[in-house]
Amino acid sequence: MQELIEAIRVAVATDASTEQKATGVQACRTIVAALDTEPGRPIVLPGMTMPAPTSRVSVDQIIDLMIGRLTTIAAQRDAEPALPAAPATRGLRVPAALPRPSTKQLPKRASQNARKP
Repeated sequence: MQELIEAIRVAVATDASTEQKATGVQACRTIVAALDTEPGRPIVLPGMTMPAPTSRVSVDQIIDLMIGRLTTIAAQRDAEPALPAAPATRGLRVPAALPRPSTKQLPKRASQNARKP
């Protein structure tokens, strides 16, 4: 708390820089937020994100909740009928090669040098 009050003292001095004034403003906002907060509730500063709903839950409680949920999912999955096994595949199938046309069947191309711009 003393650091915040000192930041405000520096900010209200006549020769305070812009950065010192900004620090003083933030210190004022922090003190106001602390005074407006109900006892036992987290301090929420302006522009600050809200605390997560799980911030008051211990890691052990979260793990217990996850285990309970996963146990329910596993029991439901065990109760469902098993899906029939997919037929085994023999690997990648490549179509047979098409016969190559003979050179007699190909049309002759016009020479590119014959073009005029």
